Formats: sequence, C-alpha cells, structure tokens
Amino acid sequence: MDKLKSFGELALGSRLKRLSETLMKDVKMIYKSLYIDFEPTHMPVFKTIYEEQKISIGKIANLLSISQPAITQFTNKLEKKKLIITSTDKTDRRKKIIYLSKKGKETIQRLQPIWEVIDTEMRNLTRFQSHKFIEQIDNIESELQKKSFYNRVHDSIKTKVAIIPYSDESAQLFHDLNMEWLEKYFYVEEHDRDVLENPRSYIIDNNGFIFFAKYNDNIVGTVALMNEPGGYELSKMAVLPNYQGLKIGQKLMDHCIQFSKEKNWSAILIYSNTKLFPAINMYRKNGFVEIPIEKNTPYERGNIKMVLHL
Repeated sequence: MDKLKSFGELALGSRLKRLSETLMKDVKMIYKSLYIDFEPTHMPVFKTIYEEQKISIGKIANLLSISQPAITQFTNKLEKKKLIITSTDKTDRRKKIIYLSKKGKETIQRLQPIWEVIDTEMRNLTRFQSHKFIEQIDNIESELQKKSFYNRVHDSIKTKVAIIPYSDESAQLFHDLNMEWLEKYFYVEEHDRDVLENPRSYIIDNNGFIFFAKYNDNIVGTVALMNEPGGYELSKMAVLPNYQGLKIGQKLMDHCIQFSKEKNWSAILIYSNTKLFPAINMYRKNGFVEIPIEKNTPYERGNIKMVLHL
C-alpha cells in the first residue's frame, strides 16, 4: 500500500517532491550512462545562459523566478565544473556577466539531442488527461512503475538509430565526418586525404565496407572496415559532436563486430592514439586487447594497436 497516495491532495507537495526525485535520479543515471558529467538540477540555469549567450545572475533569477542566492549557488557549481565563465560588466563593475566556456559549449552540444529525447518521453508520460491534478500524478507514477524513465529514454534512443551501408551518394558525408574529426583531434595526413577523397577505390573496391549511423533521418556517424594486409581494420570512425552523447560510436562498433562474426573473420584490428581515452576505453570494454605495433604504420598519429579475436 502506498500510504502517501492514500492521503490524497493533502500530500500533494510530498507527492510532487517524490516524483521529482525519481525523475531527477533517472535523468542523472541517463547522463552517467552516456558519459556526460552533468547534474539534472543545473539544466534550467545552464540552458538559460546558453540561450541568452551573456547574462547576469539577476536576469537569470528574473527569467526563472528563482531567488538570486539560489542562482548564485547554481552558477558557482557550474563555474567549478568549468562549464561557465564569469566576468565583470564593463559598464557596471558591480555586475557579473556569465557565459559558457569552451567546455560548456561542447557539453551543451552533447546534451541537446538527449534533451530532445527526454522532452519527447516526458510529453508521452504526461499525455493522460484528467480534471484532477492528483489523478495525473497517479497515472505518471503508475506508468513509471511499469517502465522507468531511464529505460524509456534509452529505448527511445535505440529506436532512433539505424546503421546503413555505403552508397556513392554518401561519399561526401564519409569525407566530411572524418575531416571534422581529424581537424578537431589531430591533423589531416596525406594518406587520410587519399582514402577520404576516394573511398570507393581505397575501401569498397578493395573488399572493404563502410557504414553510416542514421539518427532521425540524419547521417551522424560513420565507420569503415578496411581490408589490409594484416587483416580487416576497423577504421575511420567519426560521430558529429552534437550526437557523441548518444553512444553512436558504440552502436557502430556493435554493428562492425556482429558483421565481422557473420563474415567468419578470425579477428579485427584497430590503430589508434592513446590520447583518445574514451575511444580506447570503449575498445577495451568491447574485448580489444593491445598488441605490439609495427614501426611503419599507415598514420603518424597511430601509437597503439589493438585486436579483437572473434
């Protein structure tokens, strides 16, 4: 028996607090599972700063109808995580102006597609209509007992992602996705240009394969399985920054591993760089182990070689 529920409207505040805590806990788990270090309670302030670009604490308080001391606490926490920067207003030195840091801009890029899914699932959860507010809360809690909000969001993300094969019409997308990734983390080598500008001759016509990740009808990621002298190499994996929080890379990895097993390959190789900590961790979690790397690798940036025995 739910004693709190039996109190009816008398316990409305307590019911709302319990529901809020349940949802906040699940959203925090969602962020954690997607490797995003962000607190759900910081969303309103963080999103307001992003939308306003530059804003004072007082204006945030007015826009959100939250006290200035509370806003100050939120901004202090965001600043401690290096998500925002605070500076003095040039016209009024008593006023502090807040804007997103580079890390903050990168974080919100990753959060936005997740927020879209959370918003959609929250709308689905609150579709029940009743003239009594307490009955709406009853329905939401009942639905969450059937399926948690965490599972609702993750299942929604899964259904939005499809892995599709290469076509010559998508050659430019393969080029652009990888060029953006290379320019962000390293630099474009001559061999990169040769492969990316001629994917059919270097990969497809050489018994290799290219796949794309499609999210909501948009191509957001890609990967290749290249036929090399030492065996098939998983290479050219790139995901648009806005979608890196949705585990698109893992979905591409899962597809490549399953595809390789269906081809009865004995193993697949990866060349990478140790500074790419999240990628290296993903490879290890999927069973790749480090092996000695030869001196003359195809790419200068390659300083680690890994293999997955299938």
